[in-house]
Amino acid sequence: MTDYNKETADVLNQVLQEWGPRVNLQYNSKVLVSDGNVAKTIYAATEPFRNSFGPSITIASRGQDIGDVSNLQGVTSKPLEELEMDTYTHAIFGLSGEDPKFILEGLKWMIYALQPKGIAIITSIKVQSGEAEGQEGQFNLGLEERMLFQSKGKIGKLPDVLEYAGFERGKIRSHERTTDAGGKKTEAEVVLAMKWDQLTG
Repeated sequence: MTDYNKETADVLNQVLQEWGPRVNLQYNSKVLVSDGNVAKTIYAATEPFRNSFGPSITIASRGQDIGDVSNLQGVTSKPLEELEMDTYTHAIFGLSGEDPKFILEGLKWMIYALQPKGIAIITSIKVQSGEAEGQEGQFNLGLEERMLFQSKGKIGKLPDVLEYAGFERGKIRSHERTTDAGGKKTEAEVVLAMKWDQLTG
């Protein structure tokens, strides 16, 4: 069984270590995250400069179990539909087995809630299409195949999904990463995007 939690955390830590200055997380950052696992990862990564003011971390609740984050200072949750426009400096989402329609909805709210020039980081653990482990006759479809099917061939890549959600293509960058969870190497895609606002240049 693939450990999405550990793999997503590993990929995010790689990104923050490599691109720390570009990502520019600070004590006064307001970070929107997709789930409790990502919240814990970002909380640990920002420990060196965390103080009583922040950074604040908000979990975009989509009806799922966010886990126990009650002991993490400054971590709260809010339903997607209650997010306020132009609020967050960063949005960090980890994708794995979600339905593409669910993903697109989350990304549309993400761009709505980001401040102009806000930075989005999206990680996707790649699942190869094939027979499901231990389930004869059952097949897993990778995210790209599911996106192609549901969009009737219009969307096949994660950067395309971000553009469809409202990010400007010129502000989207995709990178490949490899993670090792439980002795098994797994590929992941990391997409960085910026919310562009012509008024702010």
